[in-house]
Amino acid sequence: MKKICALTVLAFLVACSGDGSSTGANGGSGHDSGNSGGSEFDASSNTLKDSRDGKTYKTVKIGNQVWMAENLDYETANSICGEMEYLTLYGCLYSWDEAKTACPVGWRLPSQAEWNTLIEFVGDSATAGKILKATIKWSDKGHYKDGTDDYGFTALPGGVRLPQKGKTHQSFVNSGAFFWSATEVDDDESITLVLRYENDAATLFENYKDAGVSVRCLKNSVLGGRTLVY
Repeated sequence: MKKICALTVLAFLVACSGDGSSTGANGGSGHDSGNSGGSEFDASSNTLKDSRDGKTYKTVKIGNQVWMAENLDYETANSICGEMEYLTLYGCLYSWDEAKTACPVGWRLPSQAEWNTLIEFVGDSATAGKILKATIKWSDKGHYKDGTDDYGFTALPGGVRLPQKGKTHQSFVNSGAFFWSATEVDDDESITLVLRYENDAATLFENYKDAGVSVRCLKNSVLGGRTLVY
């Protein structure tokens, strides 16, 4: 894999924190990137409500990180959403450019380093896939096994939309669970986490930015009333 240079940006914005906390459009994400509305995080019920469309997501605390425990299902201009289009059953698929701004206020697209933090907390790259996979759907293809979902991350095999060079259409490949990171490789590629049917691994790889990939948002970290965004 190419060497990735990590960039850390300190955003001086107030963020939501604690039970029943909420964040407004101008009051507190690390980066709302033009997203209107806010979000409401309830630590007691482990839920996040996206005020943009009213959808509520399960969340889970794993180590010092708070993750969405479901794939983001917020429709953007070019996202692929809904069960009937491209067989997308588990939230929406986004290009990397759209994924960067798709998370609700107070939440963000995780960096490669933050995915690695999750992998290392639950085990290692060889076993984290099994631990993060849901206990359903993975065995639907026959000879593959469901995950153990030890921490409640509940990764489901949402697949990926792959660009076809020289063609105008996209192909849908239901080969596992794919999640964008915020880490850019170059003008064409960014880092993606993949959990595949055929093994227990959690692997980070370079993926074309115009591919359609799922998003799991990570709650912004708060230090002294300021939000640290990676």
